[in-house]
Amino acid sequence: MSQEMNDRPWTLRRLSQSPADSSGTSHAYYDIPVINASGSRIVAHRLFCSERHPTVNDRVEIGLLDTATEASETSDSWEPIGESRAWSWQQGPMSQWIGDTGQVVWNTRNPNAQNDEPLITACVMDTNTGATRQLPGQVYAVTPDATTALSLDMTRLDQLRPGYGYAPGENASKLDRVPKNDGVWAMNIVSGERKLLLSLARAVDFLNSQSKLKARLKRMLKRYHFWFNHAKFSPDGSRFTVKLRWRNIGGPWNDQQGVSLTCGTDGSDLRLLAPATSHVIWLDNSELYFWQKDGLRLAEDTSPCGTITEHLAPELIKANVHMRHFPPDPDLFVFDTPYKEDIDLILWNRKTNSRQTIAEFKGHKPAKGPFRCDLHPCLSRDGNLIVVTSLQTGKREVHVLEQA
Repeated sequence: MSQEMNDRPWTLRRLSQSPADSSGTSHAYYDIPVINASGSRIVAHRLFCSERHPTVNDRVEIGLLDTATEASETSDSWEPIGESRAWSWQQGPMSQWIGDTGQVVWNTRNPNAQNDEPLITACVMDTNTGATRQLPGQVYAVTPDATTALSLDMTRLDQLRPGYGYAPGENASKLDRVPKNDGVWAMNIVSGERKLLLSLARAVDFLNSQSKLKARLKRMLKRYHFWFNHAKFSPDGSRFTVKLRWRNIGGPWNDQQGVSLTCGTDGSDLRLLAPATSHVIWLDNSELYFWQKDGLRLAEDTSPCGTITEHLAPELIKANVHMRHFPPDPDLFVFDTPYKEDIDLILWNRKTNSRQTIAEFKGHKPAKGPFRCDLHPCLSRDGNLIVVTSLQTGKREVHVLEQA
């Protein structure tokens, strides 16, 4: 049994106090930079509907919170900077900081989309000047050097995995099962130039080349629809990982119907990291960690298939947690214990196998399903701040833990 850590005390503060006409305030997903480079501000979104799938008319307000200002019962430091009608319960509008530029980007809806134009585009705002501009495609992740974004079709995602993508509205069309002209796109953050890096058709062909005959035949006979989700750049921006998943529309689905791939950011050197993965994160430029079946795994990004090297914390982690390592210390991790009404936030030291519960959050109802509220812990660059969203006050609110 691991020993408790006693050398990292943390204090908890609530940053947001949502007004009466709002159903809460939340930050976006746990794997994107919601804290600016200095650790002084958080980009978040304020919600105005409850426990139903958003439509094209449901908006969220994008805003900034000051990490040094604790919310009172009547006010907070909320600074509105925009709005969006392209968001999901689990990932919001993917609002995030663009490197060290002082710019924020979030996804928004393109009401005038025609022909093959994306239904979802992105808005970039310079928080120093207030200037805004539009990008012609949606943003999922941004390279550390702030030059390139990865884009996925979030309306396709919504139709195949509700709760993570964006409502297509009246523009919804019959989905191709394995499109050749859609997949993972690279988009220049400045010019907006877009390039298809990895099509769904190419990804499926590669998966088939690495699969046994029985698995290939099953996927072919079932006539599954395929989609991408959860794209992330490696720390040096030279590669990305993405999840390829499949199901029949409206049919059952589980983690076995998916794999994680990695690929060069020029579209070359496609690899199969591992099957049945969830919550994949780059540890460094050659290793990734993820949940798989019954535990957390560490894997080398080898070609043509990844190599599992370690089962992480098997005595401690027995569920599919949201886990991040601390930037200054690759052996120190933080994770939540989701899918429960009472959720803990835990530190784990890989080197010493010691653990510390640094916060407890109660009242997370519903505990499961598309409208649940996971903590989604996000870290500042120096590792001294952890941002979470919790339901413990009765509605979604943003909190920060700071190392004392």
